[in-house]
Amino acid sequence: MFVPGIGKLDNLLEWIEPPSEAPIWPSLATAMADLNAFTGPNGWALTSFRIKKKKDEVVRVFLHCDRGGTYRSRVNEDFRRHGTTSRQVGCPFDAVLRHFVAFGGWKLCIRNADHNHGLAPPITHPSLQIAAMKEHNDEIRVEVRKGLQSTKIMRRLKEQDPDIPILTHDILNDR
Repeated sequence: MFVPGIGKLDNLLEWIEPPSEAPIWPSLATAMADLNAFTGPNGWALTSFRIKKKKDEVVRVFLHCDRGGTYRSRVNEDFRRHGTTSRQVGCPFDAVLRHFVAFGGWKLCIRNADHNHGLAPPITHPSLQIAAMKEHNDEIRVEVRKGLQSTKIMRRLKEQDPDIPILTHDILNDR
């Protein structure tokens, strides 16, 4: 795999540490939170593209890079449309979060560790922006009710966490 600015790598794990000390998470929510906390600062994000259930319980979550897949235009090509873009570049990264009853928890199994794109800052990953908005939702709503402008709310959030992946327009859209 070739990574711009880094060079040729045979394996993703050569330049990124494992996501957690413990390879088994007690719950799916804990696993996803830990993985997102790991992937964001390292320049990529995971999204789930399929969930497998048995008897209404989730047993597997299939994950891929947020830049995986290929762009499919959903617009009639006869009509002109401006500014259509996509983050999808066909990234082959593929992993599965599996629930093991014997271990009593969730384990990450990476099926393909390759990425075909460079690293990006956390603010460019929509899945990380959504997670950060959910985390700070109550705090943002209280400040909106006080009548604060979104730029002032954003300034307060940045004081607490300078690396927060939220933009001012995220706050405006949440109102």
